[in-house]
Amino acid sequence: MANKQEIQRWLDKLRAGTLVEADLQQALDRLSDGTLEGGSPQRQRLLYLNTGNTGVDSPVLGMALVENGQILEGPDDTDQWPYNSVLDAMNDGWRVIKFPEMALLLQEDKTFGLGCEFILEKLT
Repeated sequence: MANKQEIQRWLDKLRAGTLVEADLQQALDRLSDGTLEGGSPQRQRLLYLNTGNTGVDSPVLGMALVENGQILEGPDDTDQWPYNSVLDAMNDGWRVIKFPEMALLLQEDKTFGLGCEFILEKLT
């Protein structure tokens, strides 16, 4: 994915009449392999947050992090969790990619899995 400075450089080249096909091909290649400015490929981090209800401000009841190919459970002490709510995680740059499955919550007398699970991602 291109960053702001890289896009600005392409705009400057376009305005100056120096943007060439090779510049755009290089940008496409970087988008395909997930690198920024010739750097390392971006890695996706996933954060699973279980909450008491579907609100992003609902307190977190459980969490897990997927990072560098490993699943990491949150600390046993909830006071040491990095986020107290989904909103806290969003304010730290995490993007919600899956909201709770509302269909799992329609019948109060039946429970179908973790209905209040949010999945967030952050690229590093």
